[in-house]
Amino acid sequence: MNPKKILSILGAGIMALGFACVASAQISPQVAKLKPKDFPTQSIEYTVVYPAGGALDITARLLAKHVEKATGDKILVNNRTGGAGMVGHTYLATGAKPDGYTVGVLVNLVWGDAMLRANGRWAYTDLEPIAYINSDPLTWVASTEGPYKGMSAKQIIQIARDKPGTVRVAIVPGSMWEYLVEQVEGATGAKFLRVPFQGGGPGVTALLGGSVDVAQGFYSEFRGYVDANKIVPIALASEQRTTYLKDTPTFNEIYGSKQFVWNIIRFAVVPKGTPADRKAYLAAGLQAALKDPELLAEYQKLGMYFDPALVKSTNIGADLNALALKEREFYVKTGRLK
Repeated sequence: MNPKKILSILGAGIMALGFACVASAQISPQVAKLKPKDFPTQSIEYTVVYPAGGALDITARLLAKHVEKATGDKILVNNRTGGAGMVGHTYLATGAKPDGYTVGVLVNLVWGDAMLRANGRWAYTDLEPIAYINSDPLTWVASTEGPYKGMSAKQIIQIARDKPGTVRVAIVPGSMWEYLVEQVEGATGAKFLRVPFQGGGPGVTALLGGSVDVAQGFYSEFRGYVDANKIVPIALASEQRTTYLKDTPTFNEIYGSKQFVWNIIRFAVVPKGTPADRKAYLAAGLQAALKDPELLAEYQKLGMYFDPALVKSTNIGADLNALALKEREFYVKTGRLK
């Protein structure tokens, strides 16, 4: 037999074995009831718009593993990065086929991209939310070494006020990373040197390398470095302290305010026009995975929390769109939108 034909047969056999192994998972009966006759016949892609290793990437990979367990389907996580999320968001809204084989695992930063950077080419309503995953407050972290060693957020911010442009802070342009810095500057008179990155993870890496003085990110992105005493969390952009960072004050505590609230909301979407039966099946698989105690425990270890209102939502699309409109109010108020 031709060697190329032998390799082709072996490759097909290995692929079939891979699907068979996934199919042998403990499939949820509730999910099985919704499975369309002709779907899926190939792997489903979970698209992540930020780099590998970040909080969203970690979230998606853990989720994919448990969705495979609940459905027997093969899930591939693909990082479509660039433009601080814009490349992936645009692909999902305008390039991905609405056939159920592409699911976006996103955060609410997509709303800002749609309203401020898409220039009318697409809207966040071109993506249909099918499941809420979890949430996370944006956190400022500093190094345990260097010129700001042992300083609080308030002390570092004061230096940025006394010596404008000398404190380097990592941002993701056109996102809550930048908006939080803007709010801090507006409230305190400080002036930071903003250093742009594609996501929170790269900013934390830059902090470790001494390229910035303050990074912003989410617990899963820096937890290991806190445990290793490399960095320390110094302030939370949340309404209250979290159980896993109970010794870290919020910006609102520090400045007696209510304005510093920037939470990441992670959720899954499909392109608008995805067939209803496939959308329902994909949503059921996600919901089954998100009820798995093992997955919930893994997320909690990473410091992620679950917004009760969104967990109990009976119309996640409408509830998330309501939050998007609330964010729009901020853009109008700050002159970003007319």
